[in-house]
Amino acid sequence: MEYRGDAWPVMPDGSKYDGTNLLSLVREGNSPFQEAWDVNLLIAEIEEKLESKVVDIPMLYDGANYYGIHVKLSNRPDIIARLRKSDVNWPNYCSWPYHKLVPQVEFEAAVYNLLRNELDVQTSKLLYHRAPVQRPEPRVEIPVDIVGRALFLFKKEEGEKNLYADLSTSQRIHLLKHAARIRASLFNYALPPDFPKTWLLECLFEQKPTSWDLEVVSTRKFCVGLFTSKIEATIRDVGDMIGWQSDNEVVGPIAFAAKKSLLDFIPSMLPSGCDEPCLYRLVLDHGDYGIHNMSIQRLEDGTPSISSMFDWETGSIVPALLSDPIFWVQSGAVGVTENGDPESLYASESATEEETETRMAEAKEYTTELFKEAPEFQRAIVAGKDARHLWFALQDWRGQDPEGYFGTLGAWAEERMKEMGVK
Repeated sequence: MEYRGDAWPVMPDGSKYDGTNLLSLVREGNSPFQEAWDVNLLIAEIEEKLESKVVDIPMLYDGANYYGIHVKLSNRPDIIARLRKSDVNWPNYCSWPYHKLVPQVEFEAAVYNLLRNELDVQTSKLLYHRAPVQRPEPRVEIPVDIVGRALFLFKKEEGEKNLYADLSTSQRIHLLKHAARIRASLFNYALPPDFPKTWLLECLFEQKPTSWDLEVVSTRKFCVGLFTSKIEATIRDVGDMIGWQSDNEVVGPIAFAAKKSLLDFIPSMLPSGCDEPCLYRLVLDHGDYGIHNMSIQRLEDGTPSISSMFDWETGSIVPALLSDPIFWVQSGAVGVTENGDPESLYASESATEEETETRMAEAKEYTTELFKEAPEFQRAIVAGKDARHLWFALQDWRGQDPEGYFGTLGAWAEERMKEMGVK
């Protein structure tokens, strides 16, 4: 049987574990996780690395890929431990590939350290981390340790998750504006040159080249090379595999013809001129920027304030004109159209007219504050309209119907070149 990660534990009475009283349960020999991993080993690692005794574990949260574990210590502030829910040493492991997981963990740690002193970005304070270690084959026994699970230890900031539904309209507006200022600060942040050189290709979404000889710098020339290498890695020659191995798809004549159209369009698609420094400056994107990846505290007057932002595992580095302003809130997101206007995204089909109007009002509040703090962001979005269309289309593709998908994209490129008078 394939192993993708731990199932959430069930208690002896048949109920789902509620995440509380973990330390007491462990000391009584009733750990909910005893079939999957040893909580005592996590406690021992925390105590060794932070030189402090674990005195309580008030809550354990179930995340998409990690457990979030609130830990109280004897002689220092509370921490949050993030332990990966899948172990690379488990028999029949088939979750995120090990050779991709390790750099993902190291990139996330590098981001926390990079932004440690950037107070306007509100990134969580990393205390310790380690990547997983995979043992040689055969891996046929359930691991007796936790070295196959990535681990992060953070200072716990004041605040809670998932408060959005409990906020009043005015409180939500305040929170949206705060989130917009944080997003603007991230966009405005000047990356040290070595950081994108180290991490840009590593964090690029699939499909991508395994290596390149591009000079990773904030120029239009690099952006041309980035798009070219991305398309060539995605659509190779007729008959070659396309997408993921499990898709069982090959490049057909329509996708191959689309490849030429897309490559031909790149020079015209990317704007040139005096705005190039602002359009092609390399910026750091969170990749999953939203309320679910934030801690929110209530100030004395009840005003909500974002105290930390976390979960950079899907982060990336892109030219500014490809940066994504989207902000995920409850049951959807707010974002920006290709013309730089506010937009409500991914709303429920069952949303009422009032809910739709409310979300649009939230989008206006967010984008107004965002572009006030980062006016170059709006200019980059509008100027990069075609580049963004292609980039996000490449990012959204999941391997389905390559002939139809890329055929449509190639036809779009041909139509745009015709409209622009490109021969």
